[in-house]
Amino acid sequence: MKPQFLSFKFLSEIAFVIAFFSLFPNHLFAKQSGQTLILAGGALTTCASLSPKNCEKNTQISGKTQNIFTLSHTKISQIKQQWPSKNSQAKNNTIKNLVTMQAKSSPTLSKKELLWLWRDIDSKQLNNLSDQEYNFVLNMLEVAQIKSENKRLKERVNTALNSESAATEILQFISSSLKVNNINPSMLAITASSRDPYESADFYEGLLSFPDVNSQWLALTPALAKAITTNKCDDLTTLRHSEMGLYQREHIYPDRTQAEYELCKKGTEALVELIKKSTGVMFNGGDQSLTRKVLFDENNQPYPWTKALQSRPVVVGTSAGTVVQSGGQAHAGNVVMITNGTSLLALKEGAQAIDAPSERSNSDSLTYNRFGGLSTFSYGVLDTHFSERNRSLRLATLLDDLNASQAQPAFGFGVDETTALVVIKSEAGNVMTVIGKSGVVMVKSTGQAQAKIKTYSYSYWPAGSVIDIKNNDFTLSQRTISQALPAIKIPPLPVQRFGSILMDAKLRSLTQAMCLSQEKTAVGQQDEFIISLSATPESAYHRISNAQYGCAVSNLEIAVSTF
Repeated sequence: MKPQFLSFKFLSEIAFVIAFFSLFPNHLFAKQSGQTLILAGGALTTCASLSPKNCEKNTQISGKTQNIFTLSHTKISQIKQQWPSKNSQAKNNTIKNLVTMQAKSSPTLSKKELLWLWRDIDSKQLNNLSDQEYNFVLNMLEVAQIKSENKRLKERVNTALNSESAATEILQFISSSLKVNNINPSMLAITASSRDPYESADFYEGLLSFPDVNSQWLALTPALAKAITTNKCDDLTTLRHSEMGLYQREHIYPDRTQAEYELCKKGTEALVELIKKSTGVMFNGGDQSLTRKVLFDENNQPYPWTKALQSRPVVVGTSAGTVVQSGGQAHAGNVVMITNGTSLLALKEGAQAIDAPSERSNSDSLTYNRFGGLSTFSYGVLDTHFSERNRSLRLATLLDDLNASQAQPAFGFGVDETTALVVIKSEAGNVMTVIGKSGVVMVKSTGQAQAKIKTYSYSYWPAGSVIDIKNNDFTLSQRTISQALPAIKIPPLPVQRFGSILMDAKLRSLTQAMCLSQEKTAVGQQDEFIISLSATPESAYHRISNAQYGCAVSNLEIAVSTF
């Protein structure tokens, strides 16, 4: 056999993970880890040609910088002929406005320019289009961007120029985890969470282009799932219309749709084998209900490849790709998948189960899929963009509703942006840690809801925290506590009711202020709701780091009442 020589960078990345693993009890890694989950909360701020603001010094790297559109007689005629709905009034008004716009338009337009021109002509008509009609028009007006040699202009990624070091840290951990698991690691990127997974493919393929890792986009789309299981590969274009609401993708991203067709023609067994041979898989951000469409059919039955995806040694998610990992059976019952909603409407209305396996909700009401997701994470419900979008009480409300039908308290885990919850599974036991920029919230239903007051347990684990999993509970490890920084002296919080507490990231700001000042109580308000925060005998504060959100909160009681 030909000897294999590993690069210095390859060895150094393995050393990085080994050093990281040294944070945990040795017995957990006596054998190779069974699976590593890297669950990011979204906003993996990455330098790309479409996002120069994420690059050091706003550097504009080469590659595709925007989508391009054009208003032509041919395209307007195609829109008229292929209109996707039965709303003839919407069709006629759209055609009339597009013709007017054409007379005022430059040869090509950015999306922003196109929409501003449309608003100037008839903003009301634009706003009245359904999502299906709006997306159809944009798809039909988009034009392919071809560079020299008749090749498509692609979005490019350069993580070396990332302006956000926390995002780079998470990517480095993904790369290193792959290399610890396999001497010749491979990674598959699934972009099914996007409305247009073909458009997202360039970014995620570039994001995962690690040295010494064979990374590629997997053309696992809702259209592919339908075609490959019904032997209708030649109908992929039509299935993109019916299953995904996408049009003209074969003209805009011909290489991606060709890869989809070739994967389909190879058949289900070849797809399963491709997944089984991969070291890791990553699910992108977007809409978790769309992701679910490539995992389960309309009867909620797993596709032939779902089990193979579930068992990869390394599973990575970001945003929706993290949320869809929820599922399976926990000690408290079936783990559901959250799909939508705001904290304020959750408090006002409660939670609503979605009956259809992949049904979506377009309102701000709290909804969840009772069938769950991929089930790599069965400890509780996962949520993302968490503190930044103030989602603690939407998750708490869901747990409260679930707790009414379950014998034991339910758990929820909310991951902040540019942060990842890492779960390492092994035969000796499982452990969690937090990496990246901010932290992870654990919400637990207390089962103590009264007629007018509902209470929850709130914990915040900053980046650098290690979490022990014992007796169906999750606690900050003694090693993390022993290495905590000394408390600092800061003035006590003012005696006041903190307004608009469920807006922006105000709840996290308040709990961090309580932690740093060792405050026992605080009160916030949002509309008719009073949110009371209280330290109990089970509560604790530990300053894990000097970071902005570096103070760990354990078991703070949150009580919600109305006045």
